[in-house]
Formats: sequence, C-alpha cells, structure tokens
Amino acid sequence: MPTQHHHQAIVIGGSLAGLLTARVLAEQFDRVLIVDRDQLPVTPEPRRGVPQSVQPHVLFSKGYQILEELFPGIGKAMGAAGAIRFDWGRDFQYFQQGNWMPTTETETGVESYTCTRPLLESTIRQRVRQLPNVEFLTGQRVIGLSGDRNSIQGIKLRDGEEYSAQLVVDASGRSTQTPQWLQDLGCTPPTATVIDPQLGYATRRYRIPIELQPKGKIVLISQVPPNQPRLGYLAAVEQQEWIATLGGYGQDYPPIEEQGFLKFAQSLPDPTFHNAIAQAEPCSEIRAHRATANRLYHYEDIRLPDGLIAIGDSVCALCPVYGQGMTVSAMSAILLSRWLSQPKQQRSKVLNGANFQKQLAQSNAFPWSLATGFDSKFPTTKGAIAPNWAGKLFQGYADRLVALSQKDVDVHLQFLAMAHMLKSPTSLLNPRLMLKALF
Repeated sequence: MPTQHHHQAIVIGGSLAGLLTARVLAEQFDRVLIVDRDQLPVTPEPRRGVPQSVQPHVLFSKGYQILEELFPGIGKAMGAAGAIRFDWGRDFQYFQQGNWMPTTETETGVESYTCTRPLLESTIRQRVRQLPNVEFLTGQRVIGLSGDRNSIQGIKLRDGEEYSAQLVVDASGRSTQTPQWLQDLGCTPPTATVIDPQLGYATRRYRIPIELQPKGKIVLISQVPPNQPRLGYLAAVEQQEWIATLGGYGQDYPPIEEQGFLKFAQSLPDPTFHNAIAQAEPCSEIRAHRATANRLYHYEDIRLPDGLIAIGDSVCALCPVYGQGMTVSAMSAILLSRWLSQPKQQRSKVLNGANFQKQLAQSNAFPWSLATGFDSKFPTTKGAIAPNWAGKLFQGYADRLVALSQKDVDVHLQFLAMAHMLKSPTSLLNPRLMLKALF
C-alpha cells in the first residue's frame, strides 16, 4: 500500500458503500473507523439497517470488476459461499416489448455473480475486517458532526461520545442526516432532486423443481412505459433457491398474500415467471419494499466544510429496479481513491471535499439520467422530467436500437456493455451501429 499521509478517517455506515470506502481509505489513513447503528452479523443474514436486504440485488459487470480490483479473488470467495457465476450475454433471459432478447451459446465476458445481498455484503465485510488498520464500531448511532461551518473534526454519538478524524465520509445511504447536520452547523445544505416512480416490490424465495426452472440464471420480464407498469424478476441464488420479485409502477403494488402474488405474476405479458413459481416450494414469507424514489443531493453546488464528503446512496439514491446502485457505489469508491492519491491531497493537512463532490456528480450523471429518464416515461411518476430536443432525438434512436437488438445479438451485446458501464453511452453512436438502426 502507498505511504499513509493522514491519521484517522471515519466512515458513517457499514453497508456496501461504506465497506468499499473503508477499503480505499485504508491506503491513505493510519486508522479507519466504520460506525454503524446495527450489530453487524458475522454470517450472511438480513439486518435492520438495510430493510431492502431481502430484496434482489445484483452486481453489474463493472461493479464486479471493481470488487476484484479492490479484493483480488473475491469472486472465488463468493462462489465458495454459494454465489452463482453467470454471463449476462448467455445466462440472462430478458423479455421486453413483447419479445425475448437474443442470447449467445458462448461466454461474452460480461460476467458477474448472482446471490442474496446478505451473502455479498458478508463476503466483502470479511475481507475488510482483515485490513489491519480498519476497525468497526457497531450498535452506535451518529447524531451529528463536531466542528463548525468551516471544518469538520469528527462525529458525535448518541451516548455522548465524540470521535475525531481528519476526514468524515457519509456512506449511510438513504437514511442520511448530513444535510440536516450541515444546517445545524450554520452551513447551506444541498438541495435535492426527487423523482418518484411510486414503484413497489414484493419478494419471495422458492425452491423450483429442475423441470420447471427457466433456461437462464436470471429472468427479467420488463415494465414498458407508459401503459405496462408491471415487472417480474427471477434469479437463482445460493442454497439452490430462486428469488422471485414482482413490481408495479404508479402504486400498482403486488399483493403480499400468496394467491394475490400468484395472480399478479400471471398478469405479466409472458408466462415464464408464473410457470416457474406456481408449483414451486416457498422458502420465505412475501416481503414488500416501497422506498424506491430517485433522490439526488447536489453537494457539488454548495460550500462544504473541510474534512467532510458524502458518497453512495447518501448522494445519489437510484430506483433499485435498474440494479445500478451497488455498481455506482463501487465506482464512487474508485473515484475517491484517485482523489485521495492526488499529490495535492497527500500533502495537505486539510481535506476539502468540494472537488471530489464535483467529480462524483459527473460520475453519477449517466446512471441518474438513465434511471430518471426511463421512470419519467410513466405518467404516474412524481417529479417526472421532460426530455429536451436532444434527449428526444437520442431516445428515438435508442428505441430503434432496442427493436433491432431483439433480432441482432451483436446489437444486444453492445447495449449490455453500455448498460453495465463497461462502455460509454457514446459507444452506441458508432457509424456501423447507426447505419444498422437507420436503414
């Protein structure tokens, strides 16, 4: 590891964003303290501080690549714990606009693992616990920041204790209190943009007989705006189980009782999802989740006190239906590592996060526009944004590509690489692809 240049950093929140943040901070600080309000479990299990942990989570290929960069060999560790390796071009069955997207018979390199959120988080947490300069302070709630409007010196806990640090990182997710804490210190808090598709989930785990299992390892029957608000997501996970999730936009929420759940599944535009679970053995109760609004805090527009930054869902919380959240957090951690590695930051005794927040805003711009642009196509979405003329032009082109990708596997793979953040959106503008779409 590079020579450390600062004494102590504190990370508020021990979920995925917090763990990855601690990993990169460990290269630049003598001591990193992760503070979480939960007693973090040793084994993979849901916890109170992550109410959505029973819902499906999947790493995009870019996110998995970053995990391997930060924790070499973690894929094998996840596999040993029960996670299932799969290829998005071969093992992902995707039904959209009345057709199944084509798949390949061979691996495409756009790969990841499918598993439950507790298994993923537990595997990463075990690796972080092995870092000699990272410590956990669990069962403690942060109630404020110590310092003033110019400089943050640490955190305040509910029990009256205070911990000092040269850098405090808010990775507490959707429950973030940093805007209020800044206001309490006399700072101008960031404004927030909220776009709420009013999407609700219901999830249950099943054991599906082999003869009834779908062809792929992940099946998505997608919503289609503006008039088809329902979706179904089915994924193989550890312990030979499948996680089955139904969703509905505009408060068209799936029921959480068995017959209603099955009837909702039967209403999807393709029977694959319903056929798989209709005669399967339930392994859990049906659990609902409705905290799905897109919310973006504009930290890039305010004057931040020295010694404070925010990251992950604390800044950019995306509607989870698009599966971007964990990968966006991973990309944010890499951005933080690069920011801290700059000679100016290494020499400075005072860390001013304003430039980092501006870089983070640029990094978050594409996944934010992707999620909110699609959500805004539903007339029931609160705070929906209307695209400008350039957006409408690109959307028309993208619609042509989607129609083409249902017949052309190469176009579909181009879309996959872009959606998984392996390629820039501008990759869809290469002349060969444009000619295919237009003619």
